[in-house]
Amino acid sequence: MEHSVVTVEDRKNILTEKLSTQYSLNRLSLEEYERLIHYSQGIETEKELQIFEKIVKEYNREEQYTANGNNTKSYNRETVDNLPKNQFSILSSRKTTGALTSGNFMNILSDHKIIINEEDLINDETVLNFMVLLGSVVINVPEGVNVINEAVPIIGDVSVDDRINERGGIKRIKITGNVVLGDLKVKVKKKLDLTSFFK
Repeated sequence: MEHSVVTVEDRKNILTEKLSTQYSLNRLSLEEYERLIHYSQGIETEKELQIFEKIVKEYNREEQYTANGNNTKSYNRETVDNLPKNQFSILSSRKTTGALTSGNFMNILSDHKIIINEEDLINDETVLNFMVLLGSVVINVPEGVNVINEAVPIIGDVSVDDRINERGGIKRIKITGNVVLGDLKVKVKKKLDLTSFFK
């Protein structure tokens, strides 16, 4: 009987580790993460554990592998609908990459770096809403993307690199929200230029 309890506990620990990994990769919000961890602590039966396993498995479906074993991004409608809508950073450092449709970002006394590729922008217009309090956010975007800044600095700073502001690209990122005693910067993603090595 004791061996059975240990096995259930081991399975719960493996599942909570998987959840922690998914949270660190920004595939679920802080609220979802805390709710699922709280749920896992109350699991007592095999049936409850099986339900929990199915829930965790759903969060692991975002990454798919091709037949040759290469990891590929899958931005189908199911994946997009399950993208995290809210991201919170409190007294921490965070990095966000991957597909975006929209989102709310709360940053309190934290550093948050967001790296966006053109293929990560699912829709023609992506709205990112920020609440930055005594924190710092840096968004790296490619040159071919328009950035529309509607964020309001309150004793803070919001800046957009001139090379990406309203350049006539197809994809647009609209930035809204407030920056209080902090800063939000939109920068051009640096391209690796190999021509200088061959001169």
